[in-house]
Amino acid sequence: MANSNNQNKIELPAYLRLSKILVWVMYFWVMLGIISLILRVLLLAFSANPTAGFSQFIAKVSSDYMDPFRGIFPPHAIGETGYLDVSAIFAIVVYIFLAWGISALISYVQNKIDITTAEQEKKLASLSVNK
Repeated sequence: MANSNNQNKIELPAYLRLSKILVWVMYFWVMLGIISLILRVLLLAFSANPTAGFSQFIAKVSSDYMDPFRGIFPPHAIGETGYLDVSAIFAIVVYIFLAWGISALISYVQNKIDITTAEQEKKLASLSVNK
């Protein structure tokens, strides 16, 4: 009896469940980078106090995301004290493309999950008809 209950369950393969989790973690990581870089650009453009807690927090978070792009473009002065971090803007664009690719990967993994679920539902339906 317990065996027939296990046959009536739809089980996703572990690799699909793990893939979905990993892809969503990557997407969250990239979105965090985009948001922190946008805030970085705004804080620098509007001459935010670099010793303020929020400014320091954004500087720390965005620093790791900026590492591959640091020094590509020189910053441009805005007004007397602010400046436009063009490298950060370039990084935002690159991370947006990365987020777009990860979004496509999320759709792909979800499609695989849907196909696997549909195949298992078909098998369950055919088993219940044969009984």
